Amino acid sequence: MQKSLDILSIDTAGALDATIRPPGSKSITNRALVCAALADGRSVLSGVLDSEDTRVMVDALRALGIAVEGDPAAGELTVTGCNGKIPNKQADLYVANSGTTIRFLTALLAAGEGEYCLDGTPRMRERPIGDLAAALNQLGAKVSTESKNGCPPVAVKAARLRGGAV
Repeated sequence: MQKSLDILSIDTAGALDATIRPPGSKSITNRALVCAALADGRSVLSGVLDSEDTRVMVDALRALGIAVEGDPAAGELTVTGCNGKIPNKQADLYVANSGTTIRFLTALLAAGEGEYCLDGTPRMRERPIGDLAAALNQLGAKVSTESKNGCPPVAVKAARLRGGAV
């Protein structure tokens, strides 16, 4: 038996003259923050999303000695990059439940020099990161998860990456 479809006709009102700004993205904002942190000089980021994920990324970058100024609620941040050399060689970083923050920072830290620990909420301790740790270790990092299930806390003992195939 075939189901009948109701047809609804919509009349057009003409061309639209509008500006639409999509909401910010925590993932894109965190990527831009990492790129700006690694860059040489000042980067002005506009359209940043103010969310828990982006706030913990900003807090972590500051704990690493990277200057981040501005008002995330206003959608703009200024980052003074470290030219690939993270100022603080040791830090304990809290990432709440931000998967992008812990993954991006683990890779960023592995490329530098120092000893770091990344941890988050109890839920974060259930989120696997072992594959990233294994890939970074193949490149010469010393990244380990403190739990047997490949989940955070994550310890990074970085002495620059040697590179290679992963």
